[in-house]
Amino acid sequence: MTTNNAKPSRKKFWIIIGIVAVVIAVVATVLVVMDQSVSPPAAPSGPNVIVWNGTFCNGPGNCGYSPSVKTVAVGTTVTWTNNGGSMHTVTTCDSNHSVSQCPAMNAAGLDSFDSNSIASGVTFSHTFTASGTYYYYCRPHPWMQGEIIVQ
Repeated sequence: MTTNNAKPSRKKFWIIIGIVAVVIAVVATVLVVMDQSVSPPAAPSGPNVIVWNGTFCNGPGNCGYSPSVKTVAVGTTVTWTNNGGSMHTVTTCDSNHSVSQCPAMNAAGLDSFDSNSIASGVTFSHTFTASGTYYYYCRPHPWMQGEIIVQ
């Protein structure tokens, strides 16, 4: 009596091939979704800034500040609202904070601020008491950069 052992191992082979194909398809889909850029939301009115991100915050096309440049008068309180799903910060580019990600260093005498982590739906406010250009960034996402021009 002979037994046919080829059929069970052939069946296992095709099951493994099917599983590998599904895993490859899932990984490829996730990579495509992660690379899609998202349009920033419209800039809010008044002295407000939206902190936003798409599904993933993995580059400048997927998260940021809206608007990225805002002009206000001395004494204005600017409020940042995190509308994204990731934790973000609003951190000045000065000697008190890491500056490697900053487009420029804030001039001496300008206010220093750091929101620490802002969760989704949470706000951070800062009142600007001195005129000048304030550069800021997000510590976990250094490509997120903004600028407040105080006149």
